[in-house]
Amino acid sequence: MRQVTILGRLPQQAAVACFPWRAVIGAVLLLMPPAALAQRQVLCGHVPAAAAKSRAVGRLDESKPMEVLIGLPLRNRETLTNLLNDLYNPASPSFHQFLTPAQFTEQFGPTPEDYQAVIAFAKSNGLTVGQTFANRTLLKAGGTVADIERVFNVHLLVYQHPTESRVFFAPDTEPSVDLATPVLGITGLDNFVIPHPQSLHAAKRNPATPLTGTGSAPGSNYWGYDFRAAYVPGTTLTGAGQKVGLFELDDFVTSDITT
Repeated sequence: MRQVTILGRLPQQAAVACFPWRAVIGAVLLLMPPAALAQRQVLCGHVPAAAAKSRAVGRLDESKPMEVLIGLPLRNRETLTNLLNDLYNPASPSFHQFLTPAQFTEQFGPTPEDYQAVIAFAKSNGLTVGQTFANRTLLKAGGTVADIERVFNVHLLVYQHPTESRVFFAPDTEPSVDLATPVLGITGLDNFVIPHPQSLHAAKRNPATPLTGTGSAPGSNYWGYDFRAAYVPGTTLTGAGQKVGLFELDDFVTSDITT
């Protein structure tokens, strides 16, 4: 993949070959001897394809504040894969014997020592630790753009978005860290894709067109109760006593969850 920079020369670590970090970095790091782990880790998959194929139009303001999420890999991946298979195998003694979050962290989450090592790495390099997580898989850290570039050995460049009328920033090469503790990846080094809320909006309708919906919501749209009546008629279940898991990568509004 071609790397683009306006600085004339890529950082030295850009020449290091990368493995597909989402799939194999955990296994590779577990097999590497301690001496090898002390070398610089190159983390792949962080340069958007659009950035690799484009010419930068500028540099991101070095004084701008910036936050990133540092991800740590899970442990005991083979055991975890077997557990997931057994959880949904009716013939297994472990069928539907789900773990609590604390039990999952104990068996498969990064160790407390690894998590503290990443925290110490961030602080010793001038980053501010903004938030920690109980499962130890993520760490929020921040500083200026210049700090982020220095710590992760990248330059954050600005590009014209290929399909939207805006610019985006991205690293000029894959990030790397001088840290023995395994790191899975860094989130927040680019804004090529901007998250959008999946809010539901009532579709505009021609008043002359008869309504075809039979829902009880305004405009004959559907509430959750309508789907229950359609797919599970006659049920007496109300959701009481049931548990629902929510996976959030950002803060949430408590009132939304309560509703």
